[in-house]
Amino acid sequence: MARLTVKDLLDLKGKRQIVLVSAFDYWTAQACETAGIDMLVTWANSLEHLKVVLREVRAGAPNIFIGAGIPQNYVYVSESNALKAAMIALDLGADVIYASGMEIGKYQALGRQKIPCVGHVGYLPVRNTWFGGPRAVGKTCKEALQVYYDVLAYQDAGAIAVEVECVPHKVAAEITKRVNILTFSMGSGPDCDGQFLFDCDILGSHNDHYPRHSKRYANFYKQSLAAFKQYKEEVQNGIFPAQEHIIDINAEEFNQFVQQIKKE
Repeated sequence: MARLTVKDLLDLKGKRQIVLVSAFDYWTAQACETAGIDMLVTWANSLEHLKVVLREVRAGAPNIFIGAGIPQNYVYVSESNALKAAMIALDLGADVIYASGMEIGKYQALGRQKIPCVGHVGYLPVRNTWFGGPRAVGKTCKEALQVYYDVLAYQDAGAIAVEVECVPHKVAAEITKRVNILTFSMGSGPDCDGQFLFDCDILGSHNDHYPRHSKRYANFYKQSLAAFKQYKEEVQNGIFPAQEHIIDINAEEFNQFVQQIKKE
């Protein structure tokens, strides 16, 4: 499949849903590309770690559009840091920049350089304490208007899209109709321009809380727990390794080896 461009994505607005998944390793990225996922999103807590993760994800999915979350502890300091981190991410294979909670002026700095960016509105985990913990945002007229104004601000700053997290679906739908940029729903209903879920929730690869808006399509945690238990039991009971798992040696060569080490 050919990698989508910014223009391709924008042309999809109102035509079909764009499918986004997070990925942080080669194999998940490869599986997503093979499955035909439109866009991957990856991030890290430091610039050095982001370099490693991005290389892995791009190697696994050479033809997928990738969004890179640049680390807030670096890029939020200044516009020059934001530009530097964005350019590093693009050089390593990212197609668009994510920076959840970054001040709008820094998005404008990226926008002036025509660096594609995705904003983030509604509930922002990086500002969790200001919301009083995870919750829906936009259930009052005042909050819904603020979400709308935030989307407009990102649009004016040159962003190509916004992630809309935990916003009532009617509010998200109304905003989506009124803006030119793309809206990616994270728990904000079916009427945004795309849907975004975390790979760990889709695969069921953890035993932690699963958000209401997520859907578990597999249960890797349960399967891996059963597999590890069976492995332990087979090792302790002498079942593993079996004959098919071991390497043999010619009897004559082995006897020569034994005789030799007896002389040591």
